[in-house]
Amino acid sequence: MSEFLKIDINLIAFLILGFIFIMAKKRLDSGDPFNQAYLKIVPVILIQLIVEAVSCLVNRQGGELYVILSYLIHILLFILSATLVWRGYILIRKLFMSNQRMSKRKQFLFQLPLLVNVIIVLLSPKYHLVFYITNENVYQRGNLYFASGIVIYFYLICIVALLIKNKTKLGKHEFTLLMIFCFLPIIGGLVQALFYGALYMWSSTAFGLVVMFSFLQQRMVHLDYLTGVWSRGSFEFYIKKRLSDYDGDKLGIIYCDIDKLKEINDDYGHFEGDLAIKTATKIFKNSIRKTDIIVRMGGDEFIIVLEGVTVDILESTLDRINKAFENYNKISNKKYELSCSFGSDILNSNFDTIEQFIHHVDILMYENKKSKKGSLS
Repeated sequence: MSEFLKIDINLIAFLILGFIFIMAKKRLDSGDPFNQAYLKIVPVILIQLIVEAVSCLVNRQGGELYVILSYLIHILLFILSATLVWRGYILIRKLFMSNQRMSKRKQFLFQLPLLVNVIIVLLSPKYHLVFYITNENVYQRGNLYFASGIVIYFYLICIVALLIKNKTKLGKHEFTLLMIFCFLPIIGGLVQALFYGALYMWSSTAFGLVVMFSFLQQRMVHLDYLTGVWSRGSFEFYIKKRLSDYDGDKLGIIYCDIDKLKEINDDYGHFEGDLAIKTATKIFKNSIRKTDIIVRMGGDEFIIVLEGVTVDILESTLDRINKAFENYNKISNKKYELSCSFGSDILNSNFDTIEQFIHHVDILMYENKKSKKGSLS
């Protein structure tokens, strides 16, 4: 009975997270990279909860087979622990940098602590580094137990730093939910490290993933359903906060309008029209900096927000986008050409409100569109 009381928190967490996972499979868009990462992590956490609970039930059971089983279970626990937190970082990184990849050198350096953890855990049965199992099948911490913990907390701190760095891209409610997601396992891990025998690390992580599900549902409201970029409502919330917290950085906007989208819809169908919108979005994503934001204002209109921008950066971004559309049209084999008209400028004191500024770049975009029609006539 005492062993059951020890693992009851894991069992409760397993049942709650399992129910949330079933809901997430039904409600979340599995095509979204962020949702994909979430749906991959949750089953592993569920397994981790059960494995950790089993480790408690196996502990102190007599017989050589139980000792071997204890070693295998704890090796799995310690390796998965760091790996899962690292995957958590990748999950959060996808939220802000879905189209940006780490260089191979950065990937190696960032995964090096993970590799070190795997090595010292695998060597533990022989050298008693992170843990060891006595002949009586009793789990004991090794001299390097906290080294494995340091690896875990390194990645947790990286997650928190990433969230703080990108705080302006989130609403207050969303930021709070994500910070709760991070701090629950941090607190749970500290309690488990300080009080031997307490099982709070993975149960708190499970509850953090429950909170994350709430964030993902909120995110579905704030993202455009077709393209996965920000919705107009998200942009309006962000821009008001951005201007109220003005820090002196130049803010640039590129207003984009897909050319002849109505003709594409009329001639080739709305499915092809939606595909053109998604393709244009992909081209935008691959042509801008990782700090820039894409917003679908509605229909065929988009806004790209550029922080800390100069005239040169604005012009080079537009040049990359135009070249990307040219390259796409060369290889697309479509019966139509995909292109956009653009209006762009940097916010300055000549505009009393952000609405005036957006109207200004909107007019510039329509002038660009008219000039294209004029050149064809």
